[in-house]
Amino acid sequence: MGVLLALVALPGRAAADGTTAPGPSGSAAPALWQPRGTPLAGAATTADAPAMRPAVTYQDSIKVGESRFYGVTLDDRASAAVSVFAVPPAGTRVSYGDGLELTLQSPDGDQCDSAEAHFGDDGDPRPVGTAVSRLITGDSSDACQDANEYTLEVHRTSAGTSDPGPWPLELRYVAEPGLTEGAPAPSAPATSADGGATGTASPTPLLVGTPHQAAGGPSFETAAAVRTGIWKDRVLPGETRFYKVPVDWGQQATVFADFSNAQVVDASAYVPGGVRLSAYSPVRELIDGEDKSYQGAPASLGEQLAPVAYGNRAADDDDVAAARYAGWYYFAVTVHPGVAQAVSGAVPVTLRVQVTGTAQPPPAYDGDPSAAGIGVDAHDLASADGTADGGSGTDSGALRFLAFAALGAGTVLLLTLAVWFALARRRPAASADTVTAPPQQPGYGPPGGW
Repeated sequence: MGVLLALVALPGRAAADGTTAPGPSGSAAPALWQPRGTPLAGAATTADAPAMRPAVTYQDSIKVGESRFYGVTLDDRASAAVSVFAVPPAGTRVSYGDGLELTLQSPDGDQCDSAEAHFGDDGDPRPVGTAVSRLITGDSSDACQDANEYTLEVHRTSAGTSDPGPWPLELRYVAEPGLTEGAPAPSAPATSADGGATGTASPTPLLVGTPHQAAGGPSFETAAAVRTGIWKDRVLPGETRFYKVPVDWGQQATVFADFSNAQVVDASAYVPGGVRLSAYSPVRELIDGEDKSYQGAPASLGEQLAPVAYGNRAADDDDVAAARYAGWYYFAVTVHPGVAQAVSGAVPVTLRVQVTGTAQPPPAYDGDPSAAGIGVDAHDLASADGTADGGSGTDSGALRFLAFAALGAGTVLLLTLAVWFALARRRPAASADTVTAPPQQPGYGPPGGW
């Protein structure tokens, strides 16, 4: 019973990665991403690169100017993506061009894909990263189509004035099943004159709807699930909060982040890149990012993704090509640490989320793509309620989630029974051999009782 009461007393919003994020009213310290996963030490050469396994999250660290290598075994049917994110410690001094450069290559040095992610401003040590892919094209003359041991290279760039300390890394490798033998690959959607996917008009924010509370998490794993609607949160200076939106095949996501005015404490404080909105694909590939200066006056940023289609992978536009999977699309909202010099407390943020278009049938996959985070189902839509775990968002829902996660269903059952009988003993017995149990409180226990 003491353990159960301790769970009730846990303050704040418990995140799956071990952090305690501030609630809607904010708190003194920003919620920070704590890299998680199986430890995996990257090698200094391709010969010693440790093997990664699909659907597994790994953690490592990287020093200034260092390159680390990891092995990725691929067959000749499944496409694959490997994401890498660096999470510099709070207060780390970083510069505009600091970041990560990723390269996926074959044993004979053919480059399958490369990508880079940099901070893009000074003094903002937010999570930074992206993903690289090996895509099966169906053309045997293309590079990187064979079954082989491929190598991921992760290189850290850093200015001489930046902190030289190591950055924690979180890496994840996912595999997209190939198509069923003989099934034609879905064709690429029609493109407009500028090379983008058709149906992508100038974005406009969603203006109608009752606002709901969201509780963005500090990482992909703790991202708050949201759907079409208006969502409110508060983001502290030095904090990045993640939100995820279910987008099915044929659908298109548009997200605006409206940063409200805040109490100004120094009108002369100018913070370029003070607020930021970034968009990521289901495999954590950076699609696009936008930032604006912020001095306490309202500011708005928007991202509109291309309609999701399997054939987008053949697009020349990288932003369109990234929208090649149905699944959770992630949006990260960042407030620069320097904003703390301009305003007091957290910055109120309103997310205007809109998913349009009719869901289309999935490609004819030869296997289940869900392990790679590909696809949308009814549960995803139902769970998009502004919380990380898809619960009710109430205290009782949080308690139930914590109890099951920390103790397991069997232990919770025993604790519940102990509390039940303890309360029952305090009541007058209905008869000498009968104990009357108290009625179950709403929100505790699974539907229908234990």
